Amino acid sequence: MNNDDFRQWSRRAADWGADYRNTLRDRPVRPLVEPGEIFRGIEVSPPEDAEPMDRIFADFEEKILPGMTHWQHPRFFAYFPANAAPVSVVAEYLVSAMAAQCMLWQTSPAATELETRTVDWMRQALGLPEGFSGVIQDSASSATLAAVLTMRERALDWQGNKQGLAGQARLRIYSSDQVHTSIDRAIWVSGIGEDNLVRIPVGGRFRAMDTAALEAAIIADREAGMLPAGIIACVGGTSTGGTDDIAAVAEVARRHGLYLHVDAAWAGSAMICPEYRHFWTGVEGADSIVFNPHKWLGAQFDCSIQFLRDPESHVRTLAIKPDYLKTHGHDGIINYSEWSVPLGRRFRALKLWFLLRAHGLESLRTMIRN
Repeated sequence: MNNDDFRQWSRRAADWGADYRNTLRDRPVRPLVEPGEIFRGIEVSPPEDAEPMDRIFADFEEKILPGMTHWQHPRFFAYFPANAAPVSVVAEYLVSAMAAQCMLWQTSPAATELETRTVDWMRQALGLPEGFSGVIQDSASSATLAAVLTMRERALDWQGNKQGLAGQARLRIYSSDQVHTSIDRAIWVSGIGEDNLVRIPVGGRFRAMDTAALEAAIIADREAGMLPAGIIACVGGTSTGGTDDIAAVAEVARRHGLYLHVDAAWAGSAMICPEYRHFWTGVEGADSIVFNPHKWLGAQFDCSIQFLRDPESHVRTLAIKPDYLKTHGHDGIINYSEWSVPLGRRFRALKLWFLLRAHGLESLRTMIRN
């Protein structure tokens, strides 16, 4: 594809996107297909010779589109609907066109510095205190995994990455049964093991962790020779909206020296409205907080912000610095690949920057309130 063809098909794709959005309400929300139907319609073997774009685009419309669930449909009410504002889509066009790999400052300085700025914009928008910094992860699952790995390393005096878990004290993580299943996966992947995720009883209108039971479990585990490492609290659990008393949980974490991660993946967006911040009173006591602008603010997937009260432990857990990843001649810069499990990173901050500027916080607050 030469540059003239690229221009033509880019315009065609943009026009198609606008027409698609304009006709969404005339389509069924879910595709009327049977399992395997799309698969059988795709050629069994890859083409040996180039095919014309007209044919490829036509096959997209005829073979792929009929099998799509339309997440931006006005009658889509599952999961997290209407989560890709048009301005966010436009920003993603630009990100795809530049196709930058944003793992280090030197691989795209603007991507790094815009991420730092937009994350701080969101810190201010949510009412978090100065001192919190953060990173845009792909999803809350990755943020939670990073938090659990940090809990593990802090508890093991930074020996888990080096020595593994064999022969180490048995680690314990605490949460309610209202947390997202990404917590279970983080426990599996980190090597801590599901049997060591201690489910604390819940109660009350918001299905909050019983903090007396939480403290009793921590004390009992210590007396049994186990090693409490961290607590995962939730604000707006996915299933029922379960919300812990963050101030009370944070106080337990402080007394016992445990790392506290708060999962506010979808409900966190509501905190741009000051009147909803009582749902996470005390959140400034957390070590790690995650919320997803791609669930309720209009940034399309993937865009998950993890705030960190002190990033040093987080980076110490995740950073690896071979020579080919060093930015020579510069000290004190941020390389966000050291803040994430994956090395490769997309330019996620651009769509958030476009979104916040095109809508403004007051418009986004109105959306949440209504």
